[in-house]
Amino acid sequence: MDYGQILSKYHYAELRIERSADSLVSIKDEEVKHSSGFSEGVSVRVLENGSWGFASSNNLNDIEMLLQKAHKLAALNSGKIKLKLPPQEKKESGDRGKATDGEGQIKELLEAGKLMKAQSITSRTISSTDSTLKKEFYNSQGSEIIEERLYTYVSCTAIAKSEGLIQRGSERAWSRSGFGKINLQEIAEEAKNKAIRLLTAGPPPKGRFTVVLDPEMTGVFSHEAVGHACEADSVVDRESILAGKLGKKIGNELVTIVDDPTANDFGGYRYDDEGVEARPATLIDKGILKTFMNSMETAQELGLELNGHTRAGEYSEVPIIRMSNTYFQKGDSTLNDVFDVRDGVYLKGMRGGSVDIFSGGFMFKAEEAYEIKNGEKQKIMRDVTISGNILQTMLDVECVGNDFGTSPGICGKMGQEAPVSDGGPHIRIKNVAIG
Repeated sequence: MDYGQILSKYHYAELRIERSADSLVSIKDEEVKHSSGFSEGVSVRVLENGSWGFASSNNLNDIEMLLQKAHKLAALNSGKIKLKLPPQEKKESGDRGKATDGEGQIKELLEAGKLMKAQSITSRTISSTDSTLKKEFYNSQGSEIIEERLYTYVSCTAIAKSEGLIQRGSERAWSRSGFGKINLQEIAEEAKNKAIRLLTAGPPPKGRFTVVLDPEMTGVFSHEAVGHACEADSVVDRESILAGKLGKKIGNELVTIVDDPTANDFGGYRYDDEGVEARPATLIDKGILKTFMNSMETAQELGLELNGHTRAGEYSEVPIIRMSNTYFQKGDSTLNDVFDVRDGVYLKGMRGGSVDIFSGGFMFKAEEAYEIKNGEKQKIMRDVTISGNILQTMLDVECVGNDFGTSPGICGKMGQEAPVSDGGPHIRIKNVAIG
């Protein structure tokens, strides 16, 4: 079928076709659950009279009917939407590697699960999601983009119990080259060891302290507190604390944060779901707010460049602005410099939290934490929560390490999910509230 010819009948129209094959293995102790499946579907968007119309189906033969439906929906309203259109693209790309068969996954995961056994471990869960996704994009401007992606995501959780105290240790890993590239032994043992360590942890202090964040916590701050506030849809809707602050100083010169979909990481891709080529977006450069993550619509409205940050969770969902790989850029300080604290707290790993991008308030809970005395890690602590304001915290960053690490994740927004990663170096922040 000549999709370009069909789409050219409309002022602006686009077509997305997706085919996916998924395998999910979950093992709790020795109980195995395995499911697999294949799905395909198509969706269209039509812009007419400044308004969008959207329609989707799991039947690829419905394309012309869907376009007519979307056109009618768009024509019902008179809107003000204008687009900054990308150049025509005709590209095909794909990840290297192949999905592992379910039987092979189960065998390896069972072996890894055994490594989480210990006297104090009462429950062990290990799971793996292995997905291949083929996406096709066509629009009325003549673009034809085909991209194939492979995702593997593994998580391990161990529950430890001693004298009535229950603690959890979790670890996760990713691959874009297949299940065989993941070090299952390493993440299984770290999940177990983390749970056991936390059994000996004491309660947290209360008050304001200098804190050191590990790369995972640095990444979480970059993603949750900064990244969501830099998504241009929230800026246009005046829901972000960063609205109206482009070009202004919002942090000290140690703070540089980039969202880079071109990085070889879990959230990477070549083209977004509007057919825009992915480009790194330097959100904050040495404390200055430089840009936002954009769609064609917000780039036009805000007068900014396209950077390919619009994705849909699946074919049946409308593309929305999303993060990809969000990184706090490393600095020049050694770890000894970062930990040069008389009295402080070291926070490792993320265990939940919340952010209000309108007020700038945030709260994060660390998986584990350590007291810092005269530059040395001391006793372990549990249930340590930090809170603060995005803008004040970026001003209070006082040391940035020259190391770097990243962590994978699945980000939720408006009921949709997307693979992402975040990370950075160890950083030190003064005057942080702990409770």
